[in-house]
Amino acid sequence: MSTNFYFNNFTNSQEQILIENLVLESIKIYGHDVFYCPRKVQHKDDIYEEDAISEYNTSYEIDMYIRSYESYEGDGQFLSKFGLEIRNQVTVIVSKRAFAQRVPTTSNLSRPNEGDLIYFPLNNKCFQIK
Repeated sequence: MSTNFYFNNFTNSQEQILIENLVLESIKIYGHDVFYCPRKVQHKDDIYEEDAISEYNTSYEIDMYIRSYESYEGDGQFLSKFGLEIRNQVTVIVSKRAFAQRVPTTSNLSRPNEGDLIYFPLNNKCFQIK
């Protein structure tokens, strides 16, 4: 038995491009315009692998689909002996092609990274990517 030679599942075919275009169009229809702010690391601590002071100098407007639109998920506000922690979270979806088109290639970013910010002008809230 041989496989059908009309269907090739291992190369980038026109059907895959069509599906990607449909996903992009659905994000444009149901998504929201948000601002993506990449983090610029100033002084990285070699022991803890973290940066206490980061800069956010640039922002890029990108279409993102908000997956958890009912309400922000997470634990909400949490009051402990160390102070008030706000543990809201939201899940967003962005297309790789839309991200590559909006963010310039000089920034050397192929995807959103941990520590970057997403600002929602709709409700004036800012979230950090975890």
